[in-house]
Amino acid sequence: MDAPPPTKPPRGVKYGKDESAGCGFLVNVIKSLGFSETTEERQKEKLKIEQEFKRSDLRLNELVSRHDQQLTLVLPLFSQVSTEVTASRERIHAVKENLGACKRLLQCRRDELKKMWTDAVQHKYVLEMLEQIQELRKVPQRVVSYTAKRQYLHASKALTDAIATLNGPLQAVEGLSDLRADLQTRRQQLYQRLHEELVTQVYTNSANEAFSSFQRTNSSRLNSSFTRGIGARRSTDRIEANARVRKALAEMAQCFDLDKAEIIEDADLIYPELSMSYFVAIIVESFGMLHKVPDSLESLRVQIQTELLNVVRHTTHQLSLSATATGDSNPLLMLLEIIFKQFKAIAKTHALLLKNYLSVGQKYSVVGPQPYDLTDFWAQAQSVLQLLLTDYLDIQNAASDESAQTGFTEPTSNINSFFLRRKVPSTKRCMFKFDKSSHVGSSGSSNSNNEPFKEHRRNASDASVDDNLSAQLGGSGKGSTSGLFPHAKKQREKLMICTPDQNIITKVYLPLMGYIKEIENFMKCKPGQPCSLHDFVDNYIKDSFLSKGHNRNLQLTIESLSKNQDAWRTIISPEEMKALNLSRPLLQSTVMVERRLMETKSLIHDLPCYSEDLLKMVCALLKAYREICQGAYRGIVQPDSEDKRIYSVAWLKDEDISRFLKTLPNWTDLKTSSQRSRSNRKLQRGSFEPSEEESPLQVQQRNIREAEMLTSNLGEGGITQQEILVEISVLKELAILQESMEWFSCRVSEFANDLRRPMVNGLNSVPSECSADVTVKDGTIKVMTNLALEFDELANTCLLVLHLEVRVQCFHYLRSKSSVRTNSYVGSKDDILEPDRQVQVLTKRLSEMDEAFSATLHPRKTRYIFEGLAHLASRILIQASNYLEHIDQITVQRMCRNSIALQQTLSNITASREVALDQAKNFYELLCMEPDEILNALLERGTQFSEMQLLNALHLSCKAYSITDANLLASYQQKLSDILGAKPSKGVVV
Repeated sequence: MDAPPPTKPPRGVKYGKDESAGCGFLVNVIKSLGFSETTEERQKEKLKIEQEFKRSDLRLNELVSRHDQQLTLVLPLFSQVSTEVTASRERIHAVKENLGACKRLLQCRRDELKKMWTDAVQHKYVLEMLEQIQELRKVPQRVVSYTAKRQYLHASKALTDAIATLNGPLQAVEGLSDLRADLQTRRQQLYQRLHEELVTQVYTNSANEAFSSFQRTNSSRLNSSFTRGIGARRSTDRIEANARVRKALAEMAQCFDLDKAEIIEDADLIYPELSMSYFVAIIVESFGMLHKVPDSLESLRVQIQTELLNVVRHTTHQLSLSATATGDSNPLLMLLEIIFKQFKAIAKTHALLLKNYLSVGQKYSVVGPQPYDLTDFWAQAQSVLQLLLTDYLDIQNAASDESAQTGFTEPTSNINSFFLRRKVPSTKRCMFKFDKSSHVGSSGSSNSNNEPFKEHRRNASDASVDDNLSAQLGGSGKGSTSGLFPHAKKQREKLMICTPDQNIITKVYLPLMGYIKEIENFMKCKPGQPCSLHDFVDNYIKDSFLSKGHNRNLQLTIESLSKNQDAWRTIISPEEMKALNLSRPLLQSTVMVERRLMETKSLIHDLPCYSEDLLKMVCALLKAYREICQGAYRGIVQPDSEDKRIYSVAWLKDEDISRFLKTLPNWTDLKTSSQRSRSNRKLQRGSFEPSEEESPLQVQQRNIREAEMLTSNLGEGGITQQEILVEISVLKELAILQESMEWFSCRVSEFANDLRRPMVNGLNSVPSECSADVTVKDGTIKVMTNLALEFDELANTCLLVLHLEVRVQCFHYLRSKSSVRTNSYVGSKDDILEPDRQVQVLTKRLSEMDEAFSATLHPRKTRYIFEGLAHLASRILIQASNYLEHIDQITVQRMCRNSIALQQTLSNITASREVALDQAKNFYELLCMEPDEILNALLERGTQFSEMQLLNALHLSCKAYSITDANLLASYQQKLSDILGAKPSKGVVV
């Protein structure tokens, strides 16, 4: 018996299609035999199979002999188990027969017991029905009593239990139909009362509390008579009442016995915030009892816009009286601030309300539409704000005016016709439609009693009425019962606190964007997906205010400048010069464009988010004006044709001459003083002080360099009448253009520099979180800076042209062939005491130019134009001796008088004695001497002239004294060379 118990052999293995086991092996044998081609192969296969069979037989015998003992033990055990199973089946069969007998015996007594139980239940039910009917008759009176005490939970519970009883156990009692109808009616009336109470708590009380809070913090701006506050008493009753309310709210939140929750007897003792939370919780709980949660949610959702419009109207009414009393200059800003505070307070109450609805919905397992969320509330609030802005921005009337203007298709060439007042047609088209907006009719009695009220009423076609609310009740002061009773559509009369105007957007934009940012935070808007109010404001500013207002004015300005041929001759009036603090006149077109620039700057302060759009239009205006100015410059200096050549303009186009003039100290000093005067506006007229004082020798050397350069670039043919600007009016126009371009360049540059600094709107009512800095791209600032430089470059070009034109006219009049080629005045003794006729013409023109420039240019520019002119004139007069065939006393006297006349004229212009022209007079006085006297004078006084000029003087002196000996001429030249080599030059060499 010590042998181990037998073990169960492993289950047989099911062989698959594997070639190494079971059927797979047999299949392979069949295949091999079938594919064998010869008998020898089959025999080999047969021998192989037989060997495998023998091996398997030996394995089987070995396994049987090994497990023989275990098989002997298993067989008796199997027989014993089979016997016990058979006995158990027989015993179970006997038990089943006994249970069947018991069942048959119990069924015999069932009918008698059932009849006795049914009779007892009927008697009990009849007694309960009688008690219920007795209680139901008391319900209406109890509901009236509870409602009068504002014990809404008790009233709702009594009605709900009574109706449940009538519709449940007493449903088949026909005698209770009247009572059932009465309770249903009272249930609906209680629901309406609860809805009115809830609307009052959510909208009226929240808005009034926010308005009172605003009044307390802004008592200096608002009339204190409107202040609504809670009594200051802190009695024991007040403290106990508030403690009971807090305990009741905590019990309601934990779903304790609701019959003990209504413990308020005097609502005035409760703090407003606590009272609101209490009543909201009580009313929503009552809705749950009355099974009116879905209906009340839907009514509240639909009624949001109507009630918000009532809040806006009521606040506008109160603020109108306050603004009239206090004289507030910008009441709309205050209105928006109050309304937004009220909307936030109402949203906070809605959040509390929805929290209670969620709790009640879970408690009563409400099945129906999902509650709205705060996103829906702010969507409706945005619609109300859009309606408000539509009224104050006068969008509908603006759209009507625009349609009237666009409908006028008659072409016109006069730009002023665009600014004429047109009669507005009676039929108007609305730019914006608010199909989902609600509208509340305002009573006319309030306006009749208060004359300061401003009413802005549209025509019947402009009155917007919400079709979705056409079956709802209009708003009232304590909260309307919208959605409960049908009513007729009413036209929404708009009570306005100020006159509608499109420009109001510039005053309210920044605070409005602060409110929009808060709304987007409340609605959790994603980046790049602004709220609808943001889109409304953005579309209005872009599509209406800018494109049809400011940008249109810019386009009209460009068109008027391009079409008006006299734009470059019309200058501003003295009154405008005084207003702009200017001492010289400017082009009216330049001042007009500058005003547009300043208007844009003001708009950038007011509408910072649109700075790039505004600056793009300004850059387009400046580019167009730059082309117009450049065209005007070309029209002044080249009015007739491209073939006509103005010598001063041609000289300025020479890069060498232009570069040379701009490197001279007088030019750099002029530009430095101009920049200093821009930074110091208090610099008095004419108080010109060079940045670095030049010595007289440096001034002379600079003027000599300029005279030499211009003389060297002058051709032998001289300058004709057609190559100079003859008309003084043309030079005056060029001077005015120069002054205008320089002033305008300064204004554009200041504008661009201001853009580099953050600019914040200066309204006091703008809170810190709403203030927006102007951030302008560097590329835009660079474009404006480059445009300013181009205007400045055009001003420099005009000034250099004037500078060169004066010198070109000196060449024209002093080097004309009639005055220098021959002694045309010899033999004319009548005018021997007068200067040459060409010199007289030149002096007259110089005086006329000085008069024109003094009236149009700054004194330092006039000084720059005429400074150094004496050196050039002296050099031209001395060079004129190269063209004299012979010299005599009359010629010398005439040339000296020419020099004196020019010196007197230039001295009057520059207010300094032009000593350079003394050199020309001294040179011609040398010509009256004999050669020996000339050399002796050089030894005594020093050399004041160049070697070529002295050689020419010796040559003319020898001719005058008929000295023709070559040896003598050579000796004079040798002596002159010795003197020039031994004696240093004195004075100025011209």
